[in-house]
Amino acid sequence: MAKQNLPTTQSHLDIEDIREDLVILKNGNIAMVIETTSLNFELLSEDEQDARILSFASLLNALNFTLQIVIRTERRDVNDYLDKLVSHMNAQTSPALRRQMEIYINFVQNLTTKAEVLKKRFFLVVSTNYPTLSSSPSIIDIFLPKPRTVDASKNILRAQDYLNPKREFLVKQFKKMGITAQQLNTNQLIQLFYDIYDPDKVGVRRVSVADDYTKEVVEPLLTEDR
Repeated sequence: MAKQNLPTTQSHLDIEDIREDLVILKNGNIAMVIETTSLNFELLSEDEQDARILSFASLLNALNFTLQIVIRTERRDVNDYLDKLVSHMNAQTSPALRRQMEIYINFVQNLTTKAEVLKKRFFLVVSTNYPTLSSSPSIIDIFLPKPRTVDASKNILRAQDYLNPKREFLVKQFKKMGITAQQLNTNQLIQLFYDIYDPDKVGVRRVSVADDYTKEVVEPLLTEDR
């Protein structure tokens, strides 16, 4: 019996490719993802809180492009942290200090067993909103129309010219609020979407790709065990 060809996960996604630190969508639009640090607002004085609110209001009023703000809650992987604690414990020569570190390691292990450790991440998404450049349709496309993906290579340079000034503007404005904003690179984008679409494998595997990454690399990652 022939094996049935099931649709891949990637066929259901809006993402066509990830290239040059940008997310290329199947509709031809190109998006830049910027991650920001967080701010403990409650620990600020009232004057500092007012200053941050005014700075954020000034940012919103100055926007002349569409900005999407995404807040994502993730399960935190503490395995690397525990490995470092064990390594430091083994390097100690004082039995008392080793014992204290062992108690703390057991506490963290018990805590993460009984309850999930969560963290929040904050993202800014800026995408192109102008008509994309597409290649001329072939004879087959004229007589047998079908969905066509836009050749992103024609649009990347144009998208960078459009998105980079907006990135610099956001980085500068958030810096005034004491918040660091940094664009995600290709590896970080792949890891982010891998964790989003396969959340049950948090901590099992970290994705890393070479600088000459192409979209053929991401498809097996997104379709693995599907």
